[in-house]
Amino acid sequence: MKRTMVREPWSVVGALACTVALLTGGMPDAQAANVNPLAGTSWRLLAFQSMDDATGTVRTDPSRYTMRLNSDGTVTMHLDCNLANGTWTAEPSGDGESGRFEFGPIATTHALCPPPSMDARIAAQSGFVRSYLLKDGRLHLNLMADGGVFVWAPDPSQPRVKSVPVAPEDGGPRNWKVSGVSGVLNLRERPSATARIVTGLAPGTILDNLGCQHAEGRAWCDVQRFGGGPRGYAAAEFLKPAVSPDGRAATGPDDSALRAGQGKFDAKGSIPCAQVGGQPMTACEFGVARAGGGYATVVVNRPHGGTRALFFRMGVATGADTSQADGHGEFRSTKDGDLHLIRVGDERYEIPDAVVLGG
Repeated sequence: MKRTMVREPWSVVGALACTVALLTGGMPDAQAANVNPLAGTSWRLLAFQSMDDATGTVRTDPSRYTMRLNSDGTVTMHLDCNLANGTWTAEPSGDGESGRFEFGPIATTHALCPPPSMDARIAAQSGFVRSYLLKDGRLHLNLMADGGVFVWAPDPSQPRVKSVPVAPEDGGPRNWKVSGVSGVLNLRERPSATARIVTGLAPGTILDNLGCQHAEGRAWCDVQRFGGGPRGYAAAEFLKPAVSPDGRAATGPDDSALRAGQGKFDAKGSIPCAQVGGQPMTACEFGVARAGGGYATVVVNRPHGGTRALFFRMGVATGADTSQADGHGEFRSTKDGDLHLIRVGDERYEIPDAVVLGG
């Protein structure tokens, strides 16, 4: 078998991980929280947990230390008798419950707060925060080099706003995973708890995100089973962004086919291929346009002229650009380890995961 060679002319821009799960502890704004689980959330400081036994855990009066992570990337804080403003960034992991976190420069007022006060410590150490963890409804902001952890709880003084998850076209996740149900999740004909049940969706089922809306006091999402099936509405609280084979939840529209059609490829190389039945495998040149999360379009240059486009979603080969001119060849795909074995009529292609996922 010929080895596949992949040449990376430039780095691939992957989709940012995201989640639209409503935080037990946070108060998300209407739509921005679906791009980042911390956007639009408000918190009160419970304690600072030091890794130094001499310091231990320092507990605070939560009402005196509050933090608002605004959806526009700014942060506002009340630090005892002082105010602070700055910026924040976060890069969630696949499930959104942890990830990278950093504050930008924080500007504070300089009133002298009565002791004991943690205003100076929080302001000084905010620049050393490097990661976050959402656990048991609390936000843990971890300092670099095991320097300690700031533990925040949701701020009950801020009203809770239920968000409507956004469609991929608006930056939302492309796929959902059914979660948080013990039996099956009802797929309904309309966004209503009284609408006819179309089918039941088992936990772990992957769905296409076709957009969401408010109805009857809750968010409903228009969905269809990944790979095809009945379309209907499911309650959004039982859906979470599906994590793709590359470890991220893909967001935004899949533009891989558009870019491939424009010749804007993320990588080029050669793969084993054959064009007629019984023919030995030979090398075919290809270009791949990736949209992150295992979404990609691979365009293969056929040895005797023409091209064949092969489409992937969430790392799964889903189809090809067959036409009447080439006999509408039947599309079939199997997997052998990390190798996609694809047939389009008599044509055969072997495409490694690395071509689709990058890396």
